[in-house]
Amino acid sequence: MLNLLRLEHKIRPFAARTFTPKFFMELYSANRKKFIKSITTALKKPIAEAEYPVNVCGLNFRNDLGNAAGLDKDGSLLEFNYFLGAGFAIVGTVLNKPHTGNLFKVRKKEFNPWVPLPHSHSALNSLGLPSLGIDESIKNIKIFKDKYSDPNFPIGISIMGHPLQEGEEKLNGILECVEKSIGVADFIEINESCPNVQHKSDDGLEQRLKAVTSIKKSTPVFVKLGSLGDPEKTVKAMDDCKVDGLVLLNTQKDYDHYRPKLKENDLKIFDFYTEKYQGGLSGEIIRETSFDSVKQANAKIKELNSKLELIHVGGINTKADMDESRKIAALREWYTGFMEHLGTKKPHLVYADMVKA
Repeated sequence: MLNLLRLEHKIRPFAARTFTPKFFMELYSANRKKFIKSITTALKKPIAEAEYPVNVCGLNFRNDLGNAAGLDKDGSLLEFNYFLGAGFAIVGTVLNKPHTGNLFKVRKKEFNPWVPLPHSHSALNSLGLPSLGIDESIKNIKIFKDKYSDPNFPIGISIMGHPLQEGEEKLNGILECVEKSIGVADFIEINESCPNVQHKSDDGLEQRLKAVTSIKKSTPVFVKLGSLGDPEKTVKAMDDCKVDGLVLLNTQKDYDHYRPKLKENDLKIFDFYTEKYQGGLSGEIIRETSFDSVKQANAKIKELNSKLELIHVGGINTKADMDESRKIAALREWYTGFMEHLGTKKPHLVYADMVKA
């Protein structure tokens, strides 16, 4: 399967130039779940030694790079990522109840929309938080831990309020997920940043986070944001809420800002997709934005003597990115860059080449 992925990656730019944007998007959206399912059993044993030990919030990580939320929605890829050499794994984003996410039809079948922008080493997605629910993810994490029990491979779970819930019901759903994760997941990532679901207001963020930290016990809690906002206000707010760290930065939707940065051969796909499905941009295209946000947060954390840890996500694709990020953040997460490496490198080098000192 991974050999086929590398072949597909080679022809992807040609397909993007040849097919209509509509057909290209439908092709990749229709095959996303099939691909994820196919790689769950693609590796039969560990294939890589990717060592760069770090300790963050009392947890030992065999290295400082793992998958971002969105790749492994329900924990079915834990074994694959572990065998591949990841330093840790994120499961989710999960919801307290199952959710289909955003759907569109192709020949009477429904799929969640996403599309690669191959010439720009980037992607657009508007999946809308599809989730099998917290119970399925917890079950899969327990199965994996019972089988491998590696203290140097922490598993985090990304949690968000259900898009179809509001107010107290939504908060209770978040807290239900947190309670079920304690003692199973090694850390929790509260997703406050998904650009593909409707939010009536950002009001109540601190109330939600304080409710989470009041029941988290000793489990570290990180908060994922789509925008750093005012660095000082954000760092002070996170400290006040007693969270353990910040995850910066989720996908971006400032299309006017990013469109001029795209390669010309991706523009038709970008214009078609954003007009019809909106969606968040990820990958190399948001590298500058994510690095700038993490640098600003790091500087303010030092200035304020905050104990917040930083987890960097967004645009990490090269060893040079890793080296630069290590100067400003404790851990790194990747998704679009990970898929790029999976499609261009032999499996045992996907993590090993990125995390080597």
